[in-house]
Amino acid sequence: MRLPLALCLALAACGTTYAVPVAGPVAGPEAAVSPPAGPAAPAGPARTQRDFYRVLARVEPAAERLCRQESPDAPAAWCDYRVTLVRDANEAPNAWQSEGSDGRPDIHFAATLLPLMDDDDEIAFVLSHEAGHHIAGHVAKQGQQQALGATLGGLAAAVGNAYGIPVSQDDAMSIGASVGGRAYSQTYELEADTIGAFIAARAGYDPERGAAFFNQPQIASDGGLPILVSHPGSAQREATVARAAAEIRRQQAQGLEPTPDVAG
Repeated sequence: MRLPLALCLALAACGTTYAVPVAGPVAGPEAAVSPPAGPAAPAGPARTQRDFYRVLARVEPAAERLCRQESPDAPAAWCDYRVTLVRDANEAPNAWQSEGSDGRPDIHFAATLLPLMDDDDEIAFVLSHEAGHHIAGHVAKQGQQQALGATLGGLAAAVGNAYGIPVSQDDAMSIGASVGGRAYSQTYELEADTIGAFIAARAGYDPERGAAFFNQPQIASDGGLPILVSHPGSAQREATVARAAAEIRRQQAQGLEPTPDVAG
């Protein structure tokens, strides 16, 4: 069943909040956006849980500070991140963000990701990316899109039935909700990459080195790991982060605290 154009147009109302840099050649200095602020373990074949908690201690306050700056009127719980290292050895390598019933944002980071990482920048970027999803309100936006998609799918079924075209309303609503939830998934990932680059840089990590994690052969876009399902290609993500890093350097050169731009 093809969804009507009206459904696609209506879903377009749920746009992005932050400007995603247009991928392309990056001009300017090639140095990292900022040197690591404090001791870090040398690069190696894999990170450990100790590495994770050391990185988290720097990324979490940076994420919470940016969150409060971007949502100054939100309740205190809105920016009080709760981060869980999921130690289940059977958990697929993945990281995800959700909203707790108490209003706090939750970040879940599977420990099975750590053997795939070889420096602290990669841990920092994945954590910052998930924190960026929350700052941009992606969970709520996707919920709204699913609800709208289901409603419009049901209306499309009703119209079809009225004209003698048999369409299951339940099926149409299910398809509409699915399309609505995925309508901007790749845009949201690039938006979270952009915001995450600023968080990682504020925490003293190099977001470009961190984003290189997505280009490893075992997790490249055709690798099939859950962390990359419905995500943009790794080259596109790295290019987006490179442009964000150039903007971070520009702001740092002006003595500013790097802050992502809101889309006009």
